[in-house]
Amino acid sequence: MAQRIDVYWSHNSPYCYLALDRILALGRRPDVDVVLRLVLPGLMRNSDRFFDAEPVEQAYFLHDVSRTAAFLGVPFGWPRPWPIACLDGNLYRGEPEQPRAWRLYNLSAAAQEQGKGWDFIDQVSRMIWDGSTENWHEDGNMGAAVARAGLDYEELTRRAEERADAFRDDFARNHEALLADGHWGVPVFAVDGEPFYGQDRFDQLLWRLDR
Repeated sequence: MAQRIDVYWSHNSPYCYLALDRILALGRRPDVDVVLRLVLPGLMRNSDRFFDAEPVEQAYFLHDVSRTAAFLGVPFGWPRPWPIACLDGNLYRGEPEQPRAWRLYNLSAAAQEQGKGWDFIDQVSRMIWDGSTENWHEDGNMGAAVARAGLDYEELTRRAEERADAFRDDFARNHEALLADGHWGVPVFAVDGEPFYGQDRFDQLLWRLDR
């Protein structure tokens, strides 16, 4: 029986993107079942947690992400625009309304319902984070990425709109499952309730699986 691995994923996390190739490779192993658990960005799930963040925290984050991408040899560029709308360029302050993020997540969930969640993420996350695409959220760019994932964009958009309320409940359940598995951030890889937090814990995840 395949070992289940719950992967808690946020589109707003560059660290999720930086782990993507390794996640997809793991999913090709016959002895594991890699399950996508979409969770909303932290600013939408738990905005209060970021209120006291010092400017140095954002500065370090920006430096570390670029350095980690270079270390891993992963194509990277800051999103244009970010998945979540931020106030005055502060990544720790979100706008009250987040239509772009909600649409992105609902499209992701609709793809997952069709068994294409990882295919969607494979195409769309690269478009957002590899620096190649400005205005990735516009119909022309998103439609092309969805087609590359093997999905019909018009149908996926319709399902995303029709199922928005149900998907919102799913995201909330995934957040609660993440907490139950022992963490609050992303990416988290959970095996039998044991969390491995961060792309830099991926080797420890493989070590655990091989034991």
